[in-house]
Formats: sequence, C-alpha cells, structure tokens
Amino acid sequence: MGFPQSVLIVDDDPIQRAVLKQIFATRGSVVVKAAADGLDAISLIEHSGNVFDLIILDLLMPQYDGISLISYLESQNIKARILFVSGMPDEIIRMSNTLAEVGGLRTIGRLQKPIRLEDLIAIISGQVWPSKRALRFKPDGLMQISHA
Repeated sequence: MGFPQSVLIVDDDPIQRAVLKQIFATRGSVVVKAAADGLDAISLIEHSGNVFDLIILDLLMPQYDGISLISYLESQNIKARILFVSGMPDEIIRMSNTLAEVGGLRTIGRLQKPIRLEDLIAIISGQVWPSKRALRFKPDGLMQISHA
C-alpha cells in the first residue's frame, strides 16, 4: 500500500490535525506538516518550496478558509494532490471539489467529518505516489529534496 512522502494537513481543529498527523506518522517515513488555517498553509507551502505530495484540506476555517486557499493553490500552479475533508454538507464539499478541478488542481476525493480511517486509507492507497525522493526539512523550515 503506497503513501505520499510529504503531507500538509490544513484544518482549524487541533484534534483533527493531531489524529491525521498520527495516522501518517505510523505509516513510515512520511513528512507531515500541519496548518491551522489557509494563511499558515501558505507560509508552509512557500517555505517548503511547494514539495507536498498531498494536501488534506478542511473547507471551513476562520480567517482564511479552504475555498480561499483553493484560489491561492490555483494561482501558484500547485502540483500536490488535494483531499477535501469537511463537516459541511456533502453537496458543498462536492462543489468545492469541482471548483478546484476546474481551476486545474488535482483532487483525489472528499471525506465527510468525522473521518473514518478506512475511508482515508482507501483513498490514499488507491493512488500511485512519487518515490525515490529524500525529503528533509532543514532547521530553518525549508525542505531539501534529493533524488535517489
């Protein structure tokens, strides 16, 4: 079962972030970063050199929500795959997914909160993820990539 090497979790719920981080931490050498809102996510994306394989994105967050972050990701030609998670009605999540795809983003699915582990694993393991890259965050927060 394949997993992404680098994941950015964007969710304002600290418990949701902690649970998702733990799920990926138990899957081997996955680099996981977390952001409490879209502004934190932008900072992490810019400081990492845009090398995330997967962005798990909540839609409803204070200050800078998931819809606003979608616009940023489109403008920056972000190549990460996006998985939407939200407690909002499925129709809203589906419309956000469509908006992202129309904007050229690569979405891999959507999950209703609370997230079921088996649903998350099914979506992620159904993907072919990049391999043979060594990802390391330097002390200054920047990420280095070396190809093996």
